[in-house]
Amino acid sequence: MPQLSPLFWVFSSFMVVFLLISMMMIFFMNSVNINKVNKCKVYLMSWCW
Repeated sequence: MPQLSPLFWVFSSFMVVFLLISMMMIFFMNSVNINKVNKCKVYLMSWCW
């Protein structure tokens, strides 16, 4: 395998962090829009994942 450049690792790690943050924001926005019972369920489901 050819050695990957550091720039590739920086870019890939940045993309992974960006995807995680976007997923967390989607979960947060969905939990705000629905009532408290469903918010608790989404909160527990997100912890299970």
